[in-house]
Amino acid sequence: MNKERYRIRFSMKADGDEAEVMVYSEIANDKWWGDETTPNDFDKALKEARKNGANKLNVRINSGGGEVYAAVAMRSMIINAGFDSVRVMIEGLCASAATLFATVPDAHVVIAEGSEFMIHNPMTITWGNADEIMKTVDHLHKMEEQFHGMYAAKTGKTEDDIKSWMDAETWFTAKEACDYGFCDELLASEPVAASVTSREMGVMRAIYRAVPDEIIVKDPEPAPTLTVSNGTPVAGAPTEINIHEEEDSHMDIKDINLDQLRADNPALFDQITQGAVSAERQRIEDIDALTLPGYEAMAQEAKANGTSAMDFQRQVVQAQKQKGKDFIANRQKETAPAANVPGSAPDNGKNDEQEIQDNAKEIAKYASAYAGTGYGDNGMY
Repeated sequence: MNKERYRIRFSMKADGDEAEVMVYSEIANDKWWGDETTPNDFDKALKEARKNGANKLNVRINSGGGEVYAAVAMRSMIINAGFDSVRVMIEGLCASAATLFATVPDAHVVIAEGSEFMIHNPMTITWGNADEIMKTVDHLHKMEEQFHGMYAAKTGKTEDDIKSWMDAETWFTAKEACDYGFCDELLASEPVAASVTSREMGVMRAIYRAVPDEIIVKDPEPAPTLTVSNGTPVAGAPTEINIHEEEDSHMDIKDINLDQLRADNPALFDQITQGAVSAERQRIEDIDALTLPGYEAMAQEAKANGTSAMDFQRQVVQAQKQKGKDFIANRQKETAPAANVPGSAPDNGKNDEQEIQDNAKEIAKYASAYAGTGYGDNGMY
């Protein structure tokens, strides 16, 4: 049953000398979808490694980036954790905020053949009056300058070189990342392919200017669903349960009912129940966060029907599109008599359908970026 792709995993070598942490997900300050890598997770993994006596650290990266502040925090954690040596291994994709791991001082950065490395200027979603927006602009420029210095210190390039690459949102192949100094070693073994989940790809396409075709979409296998004897699924079943094939005797999952599970393994029963409650609470909170003014009734219906936050987001976008179509249709109906008035203005050639599609894309782009920021925290990417 343990088939979920791990988003952050910690392991120790047999001699207890070397620890490994995998960052195979979006980087965020808080859990939104439940599978992000957060500073809290990262801090726990590093502390556990040091507690177990590790003095060498391997950080394996396959991430499209995420929130800048979270990545800055994790970079600082590595620097201050007290490891004798740090090795950063890029195994597919290292983009945006994830590239800050490659700037850890004295870290040896290895990139696998077939990987992608991308840097760009930080961005955010903001609102407010002119003075407030200008403060955000100044803040972004200051962050850019800090990153110019970090990348320049790693690569030996000038800050002007770094600035031009960041301004252009530059994607480097594995060889180019080494040639320009972002990475120290090209691992010429079995080539890997940069891959992300379909959700991560949607966010990347909404935020980045151009995503290379070489990056593939690969979703993890669906998490298992525990069913009772009447076929009713138990939501939120924890995926860390291990069912070992080598066990001599076992009961088929389909034969277990809730009473048996409660009697035979009360701890597991409580864990499943708590997981289901937590998952439902998170679903409600996510829908509330995505609800725009005027869509409260749709949100209430989504909560009652068990609609996922992602599906609710799609429904809002579709509703916005339909609202735009209705507005244009009504406007055309209202202004139709004017077409027969001498001297009426000619059609400006604006494609109404294209305008609707453009508006919908803007809404989707906002929702995708918004999903990672948390409401009102001015998250930087």
